[in-house]
Amino acid sequence: MAITLIRSLTSSVIRNVSTLKRDAKRLQKHSALVFGTEFPLKVCQHAVAVSRGFRSLAEVEKLGQRLGMDKQAPFWKILGRNDTHQSVLNALYRLNLEYTENGPVVFTGEQHHSILPALVLFLEQMSLMNLPGLILVETEASTVQDTLIFDAVQQLGMEELLEGFRSLDLRESNLPVALSTSARCWVDAINNVLPPELDTALQRIGWGNRLEVAAHENAKSRSQVHDSGNFPVIPFYSVNEAAYRIAPQFSWPAWAGDDASKQAPTSPEESSKIAKDTVFDLIRALKERNFSLGVASEHESRWRPYIVFFSRNDQVSEVLAGVVHSYFSWRPSRDQCPPILYVSDSSIPYAPRMLRYGGNTAVVNGVDKIPEVDDFGAFYGYKQALKVVGTETGLQFMGTRAYMDWNQDLGVG
Repeated sequence: MAITLIRSLTSSVIRNVSTLKRDAKRLQKHSALVFGTEFPLKVCQHAVAVSRGFRSLAEVEKLGQRLGMDKQAPFWKILGRNDTHQSVLNALYRLNLEYTENGPVVFTGEQHHSILPALVLFLEQMSLMNLPGLILVETEASTVQDTLIFDAVQQLGMEELLEGFRSLDLRESNLPVALSTSARCWVDAINNVLPPELDTALQRIGWGNRLEVAAHENAKSRSQVHDSGNFPVIPFYSVNEAAYRIAPQFSWPAWAGDDASKQAPTSPEESSKIAKDTVFDLIRALKERNFSLGVASEHESRWRPYIVFFSRNDQVSEVLAGVVHSYFSWRPSRDQCPPILYVSDSSIPYAPRMLRYGGNTAVVNGVDKIPEVDDFGAFYGYKQALKVVGTETGLQFMGTRAYMDWNQDLGVG
């Protein structure tokens, strides 16, 4: 009953705004006859808006945008909601649940209970901010239609919206896009998939810092550093070249500038043979994948949302997922951070370390409780996580329960 009333009122307001705009156009057309002089359309729109009880034309335009009447809005702008969507959204409103930059929103419990509210939260945030977001899916499923995400999309009737996302299966050997990111993000993406003890050992000898500086210098020497908005990106080729040049004795190659080596710490220690083999096996595996030709993802992701698939059993796909993740986490300014949704459909919970602090991120991976940071498949952001319990009938958050059954009155208990 409440949803029907809301929709009826919304339709009435939309009709009134549309009528106002039509009357303003008609008035402008005959303004010379009515006023003795011709007025521009904006003036007539303002006059009609004030006559209808609005304070100004800006108020009408703002109302039109909120009702989805802005023709310049991106395709992910939500213009309508079915009963399921509205029911879930009402529950989120009642719980005052939203994204936060301080840490992730972690949905605990079975994934199929939480995926729908998490997806609604993601889509609403993306629509509100007018910014393209990122959906990370850790799965062994071969297509999006076989995942939990698609089941939720179907319930919301958002199949057409999902088709507008750039879909990338990073487990494939050949990709239709060119993936590049900053030298620092390349190093982080690689280190984040290594065993924690190996990552710690490499940090101790400063290998990551050396690789970052050397890779950037390599790309710079070949004029392949593309800087757009304080986010200089380089291709993987430079990372591969730099890794092999600095590996043997941690010496600096000839193409590095005189001051480059001063930017990274030196250490008399050498990484063990096991560490080197592990790192370079991963780099060789990355080199065998084709992701350097095609649409530049770093540019496309500025105006198009992404959904990417990777597997914990495929380290290369997880590294590339970290590269895509950097477009939505490292690159944006603090006030323009888009939403990120991470979903894992495995029975064994897993969260990649690429999620880092987890700001502006929602996590659905089947955990029963917030894990410790040192646990397997955990990331640092769990320390600041907001816990949401997903159940068959609704959500629990901060001591409050909200039901999501659209067949009965929604309530909070």
